[in-house]
Amino acid sequence: MTLRDIIGHRRLTALIARAIDRDSLPPTLLFAGPSGVGKWAVARATAQAVNCLERVKPGATDLATDACGKCRSCDRVARGVHVDVIAVEPDDKASIKIDVIRDVLSRTSFRPFEGRKRLVLIREADTLEPASQNALLKSLEEPPPGTMFILTSAVPGALLPTVRSRCMRLRFGRLTSNEIAAALIRDHDYSDADAKQTAPIADGSIGQALALIDNDLSMFRELAMGLLRHTAGRADTQSRVQAASALHTGGSKKERTREDVAIVLRLMASMLRDLEAINAGADRAVLANPLLTGDLEALARAFSGDRARAAFGAVDRALTALERNAGTKVVAEWLAVQM
Repeated sequence: MTLRDIIGHRRLTALIARAIDRDSLPPTLLFAGPSGVGKWAVARATAQAVNCLERVKPGATDLATDACGKCRSCDRVARGVHVDVIAVEPDDKASIKIDVIRDVLSRTSFRPFEGRKRLVLIREADTLEPASQNALLKSLEEPPPGTMFILTSAVPGALLPTVRSRCMRLRFGRLTSNEIAAALIRDHDYSDADAKQTAPIADGSIGQALALIDNDLSMFRELAMGLLRHTAGRADTQSRVQAASALHTGGSKKERTREDVAIVLRLMASMLRDLEAINAGADRAVLANPLLTGDLEALARAFSGDRARAAFGAVDRALTALERNAGTKVVAEWLAVQM
């Protein structure tokens, strides 16, 4: 995948392309941002552009240069067999051990064999064991001639300060729902309808969107709609708290996981956005939940004006509370009362 094929992150890919064109790309980079937003894809695309034999200036883009995507070097990088592009990933125990790093560093003691540069790509660098991080320090501070390091991490704070200080950090943000939908359709063979239903609850992450395949979205969607219906009226506090039990337990003694509750809340947020769109007289084609148009229209009057915005804010605060490890029961009951 070339830089121009990356969905989203246009400011960062343009910055990287400009640095490659000027031969001024820093030799140590840290791509930091949420999980599943494309950091590793950008790292691989950068390696491809650096070592491309026939770089191009893509038309209709703001990229100063990019890989051709067709030459022998591009093909070998894409297939993961380029001798000068070394990819390091966590093992099955989610760690990168010092023996792996020592082997990589021994390979960087020689000049690049077939490429312009040798690139060491370290995925989920926060899984580097402390000894592995310490072993990298000298090379990160003074990279061997012709060698570059790109580390990616969703938890950069887990890296040693001495590692972080030796890398220029590029911050990756979350993708928009439209960008996620486009990626699901183009790269993962989602139908247009499935992509548009999944994207709004993927929390800006393609990885999260793909993980949702294993979940029963119809059940989560019914939970979200059920809570909206119950809170649309003026039910008393006790009734609302009872209704919240469906969200955090589903009628069983075992609580739902935070991940499952978060899916329901993201669905609620997308429905509340749709309610605001309906109340604003928007075309129904813009709705994120087109299958629920009739249900949403029936709720539109109850969530008109400031109430929809206040409800959306409550859902957003509930999601933040879940991310900070608040209990699902407390979050569900608080939200039901606030709605």
